[in-house]
Amino acid sequence: MSSPTYYLLKELPGSLLDLLEVALESSKYALTLNGDDPDALFIVDTANEQFSAAYNPEQPSLLLQEALEIFAECLKQQEAAYSAFQKQLRNDDNDATLDDTTIAHTSSTTGDSQDKDGDQVQEQWASVIVPVSNSSILDTILAQLETMCTLYNLLRSDKLIPSIMTYAQPLVTEKLPFYVTETGQDLEAAIALAGYVSAEADAKFRLMGLDMQSYNASVQQAWKEVQLTSNASHVEGLCDRAESYINCSNTLRLSGNGNSLECSKVRWGLLTAANQDLAIASSFKDDNNIVKIHLKKGDVELWRFQLGQAPRGLEVAAKNKVVLLKNAEKHYRGAVNLSTVAVAYDNEDTQAKVKELLAKALGGNSKPLADAQTQFNEARDILEDAVEEGLVDWNQLPGLGDPDAMVE
Repeated sequence: MSSPTYYLLKELPGSLLDLLEVALESSKYALTLNGDDPDALFIVDTANEQFSAAYNPEQPSLLLQEALEIFAECLKQQEAAYSAFQKQLRNDDNDATLDDTTIAHTSSTTGDSQDKDGDQVQEQWASVIVPVSNSSILDTILAQLETMCTLYNLLRSDKLIPSIMTYAQPLVTEKLPFYVTETGQDLEAAIALAGYVSAEADAKFRLMGLDMQSYNASVQQAWKEVQLTSNASHVEGLCDRAESYINCSNTLRLSGNGNSLECSKVRWGLLTAANQDLAIASSFKDDNNIVKIHLKKGDVELWRFQLGQAPRGLEVAAKNKVVLLKNAEKHYRGAVNLSTVAVAYDNEDTQAKVKELLAKALGGNSKPLADAQTQFNEARDILEDAVEEGLVDWNQLPGLGDPDAMVE
């Protein structure tokens, strides 16, 4: 969910889950009025996807599978309408005037209105039908790819992977290349496709025994063709690619060979690539997610630092540990400073403060971090999350007292 959307939701009554449930039920009611309306189908799908993720993040949800089924029906209706409209355009003779954006159908009813002479006049009404365009169909395809990414990330068994791949095959190989034409959404489509391919590779690695090198190669190749540059309009894409590399690194970290030298080398490459993308993205200070970007830059440096620590012991990380920790401090401090002039979400400012002290503690000065536990109510939760994310081990922070007592 985008940050501006999150900000607006905070101003609305009820929880996100409540709002999504209302949206889902309202959209399903709209479908009972017109089951073939592509717009209603699309809205139901979007609400379904968001509601599923918010309601049950621990396991694959039937709602996501339902969303994919409705998306397929939505796409079918859109393609039929698109074909009919294109046929009408071709058959239309040159004398007819057809607006290139709308088709108006007029009808009449007898009303009580009167003209200035007192005569009863006939009321006119028009229903405006917006023809289905390449862009609207593409939006549905991109939403399907995003839904499949979410479902892949939630899978805990390989049971659904073949059916998801079958569902995706015509979208990826035929429909996406066809409908993206002349929409101006080429970059958006490329980013969505790369995200899907990465999510599929992740699921295959976790659940189907895909080897580490093939997994890494799939993710790298997926993003290779995405042309991202130092441009304000590319910030979201740069962050998406960085997140994809980071996710791959963390998936490898949690695997059976996560501490091996080979795995550490692959992760170093992924994290370095992510760092490069985030460095470009962080140069745009007006971006809505600038605080989060700096936070993530700090996280990347701590992950790279950890690659040099036992039991991994990657030489390049060990040699540069001082620089990596200083970089992490700088990025977290940058996030703190930016949070005073930019919007910070989900206690990002407090996260940045605690993590800056965490980087200092890893460098040998743990007292400020110990003191922070009394200054910030969220400090313990932030540290617990940092341990779970692999940013730090409790045994690296002896100055904080009994780790078991802290996490109880």
